[in-house]
Amino acid sequence: MSLSITRGAAIALTAILASGCVSKSSLPAISQTNDAATVTIYRSDELQGSLTDVYIGWDDEYFISLAPQQHTQLSVNPGFKTFKIRAHADWSNELALDLSPQQKVCLIAEVNPQNVVGLNWVVSGYRLRQLPCESLTL
Repeated sequence: MSLSITRGAAIALTAILASGCVSKSSLPAISQTNDAATVTIYRSDELQGSLTDVYIGWDDEYFISLAPQQHTQLSVNPGFKTFKIRAHADWSNELALDLSPQQKVCLIAEVNPQNVVGLNWVVSGYRLRQLPCESLTL
């Protein structure tokens, strides 16, 4: 009896985690290559939450995954974008930016300080924060 309860709990946990998983899409094409904004995203190297990749995207799709201390540089069409970040089984967190043509923007993906300490070893929560590009060491 206890084996079937354990098995049932394991199946239920797997189903819950799988239903919240993130899938990546292809990066959208740049329609205005000369006017594209450049967005650099760096993932911090915090120990807490370091067991999972983060997924980052905009317009309700995720395009990039980053492990700790990785970074990427993207060309993004100008205009209003709501960037989103999340881990596999995490709620997304958002950062809204109005990108100007040829603007350079730097973001850092970091563990959300509002997380419950210890809990995000299993279910990590992340946030995006804009910072001056000069302060970003890659």
